[in-house]
Amino acid sequence: MQLRFQIGLITTLLVVGLAFTTLLATGTAKPGQTPYSTPGLNALLESMLDAQVDTAASRITLRGVASSGHEWTRLLSQFRASLADDVEFSVAVFVVDTSLSLLDMCTQMFSRITAVRVNFRLSGTTLSTASYPTLDRLADFARDCSHSTILITGHSDESGNESSNKRLSRARAQVVADYLSARGVNPDSLSVAGAGSEFPIADNATPQGRERNRRIVFELL
Repeated sequence: MQLRFQIGLITTLLVVGLAFTTLLATGTAKPGQTPYSTPGLNALLESMLDAQVDTAASRITLRGVASSGHEWTRLLSQFRASLADDVEFSVAVFVVDTSLSLLDMCTQMFSRITAVRVNFRLSGTTLSTASYPTLDRLADFARDCSHSTILITGHSDESGNESSNKRLSRARAQVVADYLSARGVNPDSLSVAGAGSEFPIADNATPQGRERNRRIVFELL
């Protein structure tokens, strides 16, 4: 683990997490108040690599990254047990298995990030703004797992002629690569391709199928 992953992602996330928790005064509060803080919550956040708490009414949502191990699990259980019965507590935390190799860890994180679709407006090459968060996370990943190359392949449905489909699908893949490069990803770690309609994953005879076929696929090389 004494690799770039620790130096980049984990160190950065640790700073983010600690910066967040220092804003919380020791004491007690109820969901919906700002800041929501208890000693148990502070201890839980400080044990994480990245932490974000959202509160609304009687609901608390914990997000971020934590290292697997007894300590974080113990603090999570303690905090959960300290909450009143009418408080809903949900956890959306990526737990890093520190026994994994760097390659395995990067592969695991990559699969979670790229499970979300990247969409474009209409039939052009303008990214949908809803795709920005996914691509921003992918940019963070690519900077920290810089030993890998990401292949970005555009796919289309079979509408129109195949020559145009391949040009459009490659152009979309290039737009994604340019977005990542603009956010600090080394262009040499990105490769683009346009497959056109050659590899459908759904029936092109239906609008729903054509929509599924119009996609960006990421591969970690």
